[in-house]
Amino acid sequence: MSDTNEIHVKVESRKETGKGEVGRLRHKGLIPAVLYGAGKPPVAISAEADVIKELLRGEGGENTIFLLKLKGTKEERLAMIKEIQRDPMSGRILHMDFIRVTKGHKLNVSINVEIFGDCLGVREGGRVDFITRELQVEVLPKDMFDHIKVDISELNIGDQITVADVMDKLPESAKFLEDDYRVILHVEAPKAEVEEEEEEGLLEAESLITDEQAEPELIKKGKDEEADEG
Repeated sequence: MSDTNEIHVKVESRKETGKGEVGRLRHKGLIPAVLYGAGKPPVAISAEADVIKELLRGEGGENTIFLLKLKGTKEERLAMIKEIQRDPMSGRILHMDFIRVTKGHKLNVSINVEIFGDCLGVREGGRVDFITRELQVEVLPKDMFDHIKVDISELNIGDQITVADVMDKLPESAKFLEDDYRVILHVEAPKAEVEEEEEEGLLEAESLITDEQAEPELIKKGKDEEADEG
């Protein structure tokens, strides 16, 4: 977990929430946002874009827990980012949702999966295929972390990593909100080998179709020969 004593994010409350007001906020370098959670009603706020960008560049990224302080008041509380909406073209942050963090209460967060190691299967021409790069985790704020590192050095072609294989990467208070058998990644065979197997499969299918089509003709021929003999 990040040291919240060093990470402060000052926000301002906002009463207007229409498109015009949102546009004015963005023009001033502010990001419109909403604060949720802890059994309290949501509050419309705005945060400085530069401060948020700096926060996201930190070690904890989107899972950083920080001290959110409301400008002009003495109100402050622990919070973290719940969701970020970005412009699909520019990547600019358009809107954010924050969630209040309460000590002792677990959070549901998305944790990134990162890999390392010189994979045996890749050295043989295969490639690592990610099925998912994020896993849902329940964890106490004090044990918050931002990624899971997976060693793929010993993986051969055809091998895979499932959620069950990375259970030991979690802090004691955390658990996965995923099926144990969910595949995170696997090592695929070389492309040429895959194409050859697909081609063999097509040939077998074509052969089967040809045999099925030929069978009625043989039966018909047999009946015709019986008729001639009669």
